Amino acid sequence: MKFVCSKTILNKIVTIVQKAIVNKTSYPILECIKINADSDGHVTFTSSSTDICIEYNSEITVYESGSVALPSKIFGEIVRKLPEGGVNININPKNFVAHIECENSEFNIQGMSSEEFPAVPIIDSVYTTNMSHKTLKETIRKIFPFIAVQEQRRPVITGALFDFKKESLNVVGTDSLRLAVVKINNTTEAEEKKFVVPGTTLSKLSQLLSDDEEEHIKIEVSDKNILFDFGEFQVYSRLLDGEFFKYEVILSASNSIKITADKTSLINSFERANLIINDELSSKTSNIIPVRINISYGKIEISCKTSRGNVNDSLKVGHEGGDIIIGLNCRFILDALNACDDDNVIMEFSAPTSGCFIRPEDGSDKYTYMVLPVRLYN
Repeated sequence: MKFVCSKTILNKIVTIVQKAIVNKTSYPILECIKINADSDGHVTFTSSSTDICIEYNSEITVYESGSVALPSKIFGEIVRKLPEGGVNININPKNFVAHIECENSEFNIQGMSSEEFPAVPIIDSVYTTNMSHKTLKETIRKIFPFIAVQEQRRPVITGALFDFKKESLNVVGTDSLRLAVVKINNTTEAEEKKFVVPGTTLSKLSQLLSDDEEEHIKIEVSDKNILFDFGEFQVYSRLLDGEFFKYEVILSASNSIKITADKTSLINSFERANLIINDELSSKTSNIIPVRINISYGKIEISCKTSRGNVNDSLKVGHEGGDIIIGLNCRFILDALNACDDDNVIMEFSAPTSGCFIRPEDGSDKYTYMVLPVRLYN
């Protein structure tokens, strides 16, 4: 195999396909980028992991067709360090050694046969939709912190639920201790469909999406897989099986205590309280150190006492309903507040043993965050 490509284009392609490669794997072939060159000048770069596959199709100058799997890390580093100009890549079909040459720089690296490389998933599309890059990227940002990282009993919650309804889409993330629901209104009527995308896939997608509202991505869903079509390249992912949380039941909870507050002021107060909490210690134990929330007389008081010291902070708020004292995970509340777009938010409570809800001040359902309480011992 022999082809030539400009360093700028090759670097762009390699940077994108490397997003699918994980650092540690027991399968050496998954640490490689598969390159397949056809005699008509069509070259495909492919990377794959257990969750995600990225395929980049490019039209470049091909002198000899062929296929190889090159180690991603060293190949990517070489491409990035090459001088500007045309990069000539020549693969020896007998031993898969790649000769890489650009200007006065030459490298030889050992490749592998691509025969064992996983096949790209086949998408027998049962559902198709489009979404703007900016909308999808912002949605991922808002729900990603709430997705479970590891969950042996319910692995389905290591992903986000995409619940398409006729006129809207709800994207849901949870780790059993908190919940995030972001609602997107559809401009056109869509078919109803539910599927769960792995959190690892969404993390990679957010790195590939732009902030352009006018740029759109095509989404195709089959029974087992999903395709995010960027045009120049495609991102494939498996879907997660299992029954997701019945989140709509949680959203329907009635809360009699409500406060309205400036979001930035709330964040600042909780961040000051968080200075006293030793996150490293609390993350290693089952007893998360909570902040004490005392709401009464139009004021929210936030306090915490640990081995580091103690903190007391207070903020005037709009207040409806009765008084309440409740313990909350400070980091969880900060994740929710930082995901809110509005200047002011509403925090809702019903009892010290029930969840804290955070919603928009305008009363809409464009987002809802729920954090379960933590027991107070003093």
